[in-house]
Amino acid sequence: MNDHLFSERQSATKISSDDENILTHLRLRAKNKLIIGNLNINSLRNKFDELKLLIQGKIDILVVTETKLDSSFPLNQFFIEGFNKPFRFDRNKFGGGVLIYVREDIPCKQLVKYVLPNDIEGLFIEINLSKTKWLLFGTYHPPSQQDYYYFHHLGKAIDFYLKSYEKFVLIGDFNSDESEPHLLDFLNNYNAKNLIHEKTCFKNKDNPSCIDLILTNSSKSFQNTNVMSTGLSDFHKLVLTVINTSFQKMKPKEIVY
Repeated sequence: MNDHLFSERQSATKISSDDENILTHLRLRAKNKLIIGNLNINSLRNKFDELKLLIQGKIDILVVTETKLDSSFPLNQFFIEGFNKPFRFDRNKFGGGVLIYVREDIPCKQLVKYVLPNDIEGLFIEINLSKTKWLLFGTYHPPSQQDYYYFHHLGKAIDFYLKSYEKFVLIGDFNSDESEPHLLDFLNNYNAKNLIHEKTCFKNKDNPSCIDLILTNSSKSFQNTNVMSTGLSDFHKLVLTVINTSFQKMKPKEIVY
């Protein structure tokens, strides 16, 4: 193992018992509801086994940002039992990238009718929850990209898809907090709210920020929003919320050989 990979693995500390309890208790409280979340993992390539342990049986939909993957990593390398094959947007080892995991019994599909500029990192997914179809967008907004440019193009995409979807939820690392003008304008334009109010990024320990967000135009559809450390990212916490809709897990199929 080279020095770079060793130091990257060393940076991930074990999840604390308090934080593990947050996720365990959330799962128990939301037995027949869906837990969704986002984690900026800052390179997935050496943390995949730990990610599997974190989400299997606990989280139903997870957006993973800053995966730092490229086409040299085959998709089947990142399959997790109990989930559909992940939806994927790659960049490279220096930054960016998005993976979205959806539990295998939740009907879902990637939406491709509206094409974002290639430098807008994100994927639109339809999530079909019984009587309601949700528009989900998992995204990473690089700090080097102008806020105006990002939210302008995101807004055009939302305008297009709102013809077909009443409710949306946008999840990811936006590298903007809701006090910043372009994000604030975006929220006002779509009558949307940010569900995350705790600090999520501790790159600057003296001045942490809230930039890993869950934005939605249907905030009453969510409950028990929370933030927790995972030990998988150097600076970012996992953000979680529960969709306030019953969606029972399918019973295991019996297969007779």
